[in-house]
Amino acid sequence: MIVHKTPRLLLETWDLDDFEAFAAIARDADVMRFIAEGEPWPDSRIGWFMGKQAGLQETLGFCHWKMTDRTSRELLGFCGIAPLASVGEIEIGWWLKPAHWQKGLAFEAAERVVRAAFDDYGIRRIVARAYRANTRSIALMERLGMTFDRLLEPGPVGAIVLFVLEAPASPVSQMEESSRMGQG
Repeated sequence: MIVHKTPRLLLETWDLDDFEAFAAIARDADVMRFIAEGEPWPDSRIGWFMGKQAGLQETLGFCHWKMTDRTSRELLGFCGIAPLASVGEIEIGWWLKPAHWQKGLAFEAAERVVRAAFDDYGIRRIVARAYRANTRSIALMERLGMTFDRLLEPGPVGAIVLFVLEAPASPVSQMEESSRMGQG
């Protein structure tokens, strides 16, 4: 099921038929270099991830959606939001096949997901994390307007940074704040 669209991409719910296409990404050493332990995932973890996303979509209405090309319908990776239990926040995350790196696709998807998080799902703050050595993901976080918050416990690949983005204040809340300040 298509959940969100961008000019070049579809963000969709996961199907069992997506396993092989997603497994090719999760087994790619270049993709996984800065993910979790820095190693390609076994089939059991790939299946667990896909099942977890389906469960999150069912219970929360959002997840890390599969990212597909609008024209070819090729599965390119994923982008979405999900709870990050270790910090008690909602995290945005993305993976993309190396053949599609440096084409602006991750930003295009992430920008749409940020807008949906704030406008459609009522989330007021999102976080993103990356190994400090993952300069491309950090650059994408900064391009999204995210700012450095703090270092997390280091992982197998090194230091992990946490970036945050707050939802813009709504016009109503800005007016309420101005009204309160004027009553001083």
